[in-house]
Amino acid sequence: MASRKKNKVISVRSRRPINIDRIFFGAVAVYICVVCYMGLTSEHIAGYEVEAGTLAENHTYTGFAVRPETVYYASTSGYVSYYARANERVSGSSLIYTIDERGETNEQIQQNAQEVDLSDADFSSIRSEIKSYTESYSDLEFWDVYTFQSSVESSVMDLQNQSMLESLEEAGETAMFSRVYSGGIGILEYYMDGYESVTAEGVTEEMLDEDSYSRQDLKKEIVQVDEPVYKLATSEKWTLIVPLTEEEAAGYQEDGTEYMEVEFTRDHTTAWADFSLMQVGETTCARLDFNNSMVRFADLRYVEVKFLVDDESGLKIPNTAIVEKNFYLVPKNFLVEEGGDKGFLKGTVGEDGQSSAQFVSMTLYYEDEEYYYIDPREKDYVTGEEKMPIGSYLILTDSQERFQVGMTDTLQGVYNINKGYTQFRQISILSQNEEYTLVEEGTSYGLTVYDHIVLNGATVDEDEIIY
Repeated sequence: MASRKKNKVISVRSRRPINIDRIFFGAVAVYICVVCYMGLTSEHIAGYEVEAGTLAENHTYTGFAVRPETVYYASTSGYVSYYARANERVSGSSLIYTIDERGETNEQIQQNAQEVDLSDADFSSIRSEIKSYTESYSDLEFWDVYTFQSSVESSVMDLQNQSMLESLEEAGETAMFSRVYSGGIGILEYYMDGYESVTAEGVTEEMLDEDSYSRQDLKKEIVQVDEPVYKLATSEKWTLIVPLTEEEAAGYQEDGTEYMEVEFTRDHTTAWADFSLMQVGETTCARLDFNNSMVRFADLRYVEVKFLVDDESGLKIPNTAIVEKNFYLVPKNFLVEEGGDKGFLKGTVGEDGQSSAQFVSMTLYYEDEEYYYIDPREKDYVTGEEKMPIGSYLILTDSQERFQVGMTDTLQGVYNINKGYTQFRQISILSQNEEYTLVEEGTSYGLTVYDHIVLNGATVDEDEIIY
């Protein structure tokens, strides 16, 4: 019987082929994760493009109005009816009010005044006024609503006055009834605040505070003898006292301002005034003397105005970009020019112990009356060493005088990133508000329009690569 031969089976582990796609996409995923992590954890450096412009400074103020005013008082007691409206110019022939000591005639007049019959011409006049307003109405000029309201009320008041005057004729003259005409020429007002006799020289700091202001309405149904009934503003010459900050006052004084054009925010009209500075207690104020416009503001003691002055122009940068940097100060008489470059003669000692003078070109960032400002960190691009380390001795040409570098001062500036890395640029500030600074254009080693600077200067150092 033939024997069976056993076959030995050897298992061979097969090698899987390398999946190039998985390796590639895995590497890409790792790279993306690393980039995202770096983007989330690293501080983002934002840039800002320098632009020319002005700072929107607020030149709006509230001033205390001083004008010649005369208060008129009742000569008898009784019931009052008014015939002239406030803010109206009146003269000696203008009927202001009537007084009825018993009230019978006054009651008849008031009853007749409420029964005003309008003619077709009257209706036509009012319709024309309303149509004119609606055609010119603008949401951006809502204050015209008040002017329109005042105009319509004036028209109705005129019609009412005509009816009341007719009632006076019917009532006739009685011993208990009297007419009171204007005591002079001026703008009629029916309020009193106690400042009618104040002059510009007599203004106090308390009067400048509008929050503490109060006034008395003179219109009432019954008056007693010697009670105030109305007042007249009698001259177009009036004065506005406007509180200023010390910086504003110093600026106007330095400019020698003698005249000021202002815009009245109430109706956006403009006027010129004589301008001068005066002291009210511890507050420096602008005194504006006008020869017109009083009629429009006789009902106000505090008038808001905007000074129409030209704001300075320059380069506008955000305040967050401004940094300070230390500089060496070198006397200006040590400056040397060689081959078109500016620099200084630095004393050196050779290997043989002999002293010599080496010309070192330096960037002059700024200068005042005595010194040039140079960068302590300015390096020689060939050797990579600082050009002017602290303690260096400078030599004055044709003299034995020496100066040791070390005295420092600070300059304000920003970091320019036009070349992809941070470079300090000195700035000369013209004006500043809470968000932006206006700097002078064309300064030596300064900024120009469209330069790119670091938005937040405190987040970087000089010579830091940005991109």
